[in-house]
Amino acid sequence: MEHGGGGSQDQFHDDAPTALLAMDPLGGHASREVWVTDQPVRYGTLGEIRYARSENLLFGVGRYPAENLEQVTYQAYCDLSQLVRSSEAGRLIRLWNYFPDINESQGNLERYRRFCRGRHEALTRMGFGLSQDLPAASAVGSGAGDFWVIFLAGKGASRQVENPLQMSAFHYPPIHGPRSPSFSRAVRYSSRGSDLLFISGTASIRGHATVHGCDLVGQCLTTVENLRALLKQAGAKDSGPWGNRACWKVYLRRGGDFETVRKCLEQTLNPADPILYVTGDICRTSLLLEIEGLVHL
Repeated sequence: MEHGGGGSQDQFHDDAPTALLAMDPLGGHASREVWVTDQPVRYGTLGEIRYARSENLLFGVGRYPAENLEQVTYQAYCDLSQLVRSSEAGRLIRLWNYFPDINESQGNLERYRRFCRGRHEALTRMGFGLSQDLPAASAVGSGAGDFWVIFLAGKGASRQVENPLQMSAFHYPPIHGPRSPSFSRAVRYSSRGSDLLFISGTASIRGHATVHGCDLVGQCLTTVENLRALLKQAGAKDSGPWGNRACWKVYLRRGGDFETVRKCLEQTLNPADPILYVTGDICRTSLLLEIEGLVHL
């Protein structure tokens, strides 16, 4: 994933799945997020999806026009689900969704809610159970461009993890849209000696309600508390600073908030860990930041 929208696929295999995202990196940090494996990889395409396949993992990037978002989301999720199943790649572990104007209305419904409805209908059609096999996921607004859906599937053992401080997103009441967001708070995945926690986009939400609506620091601290509760629920033993075996991505609605958020997080996130800060519109207009991560348990 190349953030900023002006990158290229240099230094990669010509067929490697790559997403060029209109989301500016902040603070002079790296703009590229790269997923690697020590296994041999083969590449392929299926419709709008480019993918890389190893013995145990499948990584794919789908690029679709973003205008008719609900229909496109439905098609994208059916496509990627069929690819995972036909290639016998195991279970969907992690998804990232990026598209422009996430908080704008399209017809009589916000685009994020249209996305949620398209995703829900596709996953229901493909037979996903909401409480046992939903992947971890993020949905963030980009500055421009297409609808990008990026996914990782694997053959290892996986377990859906929910946060005791938050209502499971798939149980949200109708106030948040005609179809609830279909993702898990995290997925714990074990394979080939690794024990990984894939953490979804996490924000300042308790139960199902936004808290600290206009308070940037309050939102940051609440997000950290949610991350800590999620790690404990997943079985993490370390309740202090989260070691040097994690990587994080922080989305900020306002780029000017970077320094305040960086200082807020420096007591919790180990500075030795990779932390990528980028601009991005959060799924609720009241939310100012969102954090996702990958933690080696």
